[in-house]
Amino acid sequence: MSIEKWLLHRIIPLPAIDSFKSYVFVAPHPDDAEVGAGATMAKLAEQGKRITLIVATDGRYGAESADYDRASLAAERRKEQEASAKLIGIQEVVFLPFEDGGLYDERDLVKALVKEFVRLSPEAIFCPDPLLHTECHADHLKVGRAALNAALMCGNAPIAADIAGGAPASIAMIAMYYTDEPNKYFATGKKYLELQQAAMRLHSSQFVFSDDKKGSGDMIMLYNKFRSLRFGLRILKGHADGFRVLAPAHTHCCAEKI
Repeated sequence: MSIEKWLLHRIIPLPAIDSFKSYVFVAPHPDDAEVGAGATMAKLAEQGKRITLIVATDGRYGAESADYDRASLAAERRKEQEASAKLIGIQEVVFLPFEDGGLYDERDLVKALVKEFVRLSPEAIFCPDPLLHTECHADHLKVGRAALNAALMCGNAPIAADIAGGAPASIAMIAMYYTDEPNKYFATGKKYLELQQAAMRLHSSQFVFSDDKKGSGDMIMLYNKFRSLRFGLRILKGHADGFRVLAPAHTHCCAEKI
């Protein structure tokens, strides 16, 4: 860590990942939260934290062939998400009314998230990093931007009243998964990595597992294990997740990269 970053972290410390009681994980599609932060969700749930998962889109385009019923796949993915959330220990899953594919108005997504954040009043929010340089999926980019925008807007009393009809929420931490610039690591361990993988297996419409270990599910689990070990080395632990974390003071008019 550079001296500049060290000083910034001393002036405005990054909060500990597990220092809160209530969490909201925002996912672009069913399965994204598990892939991006499943081990962290599982560990936080076991610690007794309240966790809500918000799934922004229905995942209707998550198929290789065009010859299928889109609404049926969306319904199937919803059931898979509910089963996966139950396995991890998530208390509530919210499905927003947006179709997969990124063709919705991002402003509508922001409003929907503001309403949920005001209703739930979480202390911490997890979402995809919209500044990931290699990300090309519109849903991931839109959901990441919308979640960051909503996290700031839901704390504004007049906005919370006008959009959500409630009192403002006070977000103490934003943590971004799917990031190439983590600044905070959360030790998970093999137990929670295995729970993450078990939850991913329940998304059977999306992941293929084969005897030769070369299916799409096998490959992404191998990649997740690699990331888990790489991040674990950064904090001298066996396994860890990495996030780009922001405290409230970082989210407005803070020009330095945290």
